[in-house]
Amino acid sequence: MQHHKLMRHSYLLWLFLLALLAASCSRKLDQTTYMYGIRDSLYPNGPVPDEYKIEVNDQLYIQVISDDPQNAVFLNLIQPDRANISGNNTELITYLVDENGDIYFLLMGKIHVAGLTVEELRRLLQGKVDNYLANAAVFVKLVGRNITVLGEVDHPGQHTMVKNRLSIFEAIGTAGDVTDWGNYGDVMLIREMPEGKLITHIDLLNPDLVNSPYYYILPNDVLYVKLDKKVRGEKNLAPFSGVFLALSIISTALLIANLFIK
Repeated sequence: MQHHKLMRHSYLLWLFLLALLAASCSRKLDQTTYMYGIRDSLYPNGPVPDEYKIEVNDQLYIQVISDDPQNAVFLNLIQPDRANISGNNTELITYLVDENGDIYFLLMGKIHVAGLTVEELRRLLQGKVDNYLANAAVFVKLVGRNITVLGEVDHPGQHTMVKNRLSIFEAIGTAGDVTDWGNYGDVMLIREMPEGKLITHIDLLNPDLVNSPYYYILPNDVLYVKLDKKVRGEKNLAPFSGVFLALSIISTALLIANLFIK
């Protein structure tokens, strides 16, 4: 009789321990991953992302190069409306796009650049420079290509785009990935457009995301990873998880001791 009673208590103890283990791991087991359910396949290229269009307050690095450097000096002088920045120990001379979308280029005066792509601006300037210099080339680069990732990520804040084309997964990766409390199914994208602000919601679990026009991120985009409402309570209790674990261990130890004493 005593043996059966001990076996029954042992059975209950194991159930209790398994329940504790399941509770502690429930979030990890239930947490879905990116592009859930995707199969091995070759996905055709989705829509080609729109090229970034220059906006107010952008900084542009513009350099004119000629086969005779002395001839190009007068087009590369530092002006009051230009800002000097340093990157990789190289000083860049940048033009700040003013509130009207214009820059002031030496000898050429005011040039409206907002709404143009970098390549369109380069061609525009090349045509103007050709009127002054023969055998000259114009280089244009957008400086300070940043994105902002906020919400439930490990490192929220502003991050630099390290390449011209950045996917949404790479963008989130620069912020250290989504936390255990983030909602993979509802990520908000805020994008500046010529006609206003675009706000859309992206499902990172959807395999068709690779074909979405929002798969690629543009400079100045803002991503906001929302808190998963299903785990809101778990996050609030997270600071006390160590206390709960300690109490569980103590309770289990007392239960085991009580079984053997009886």
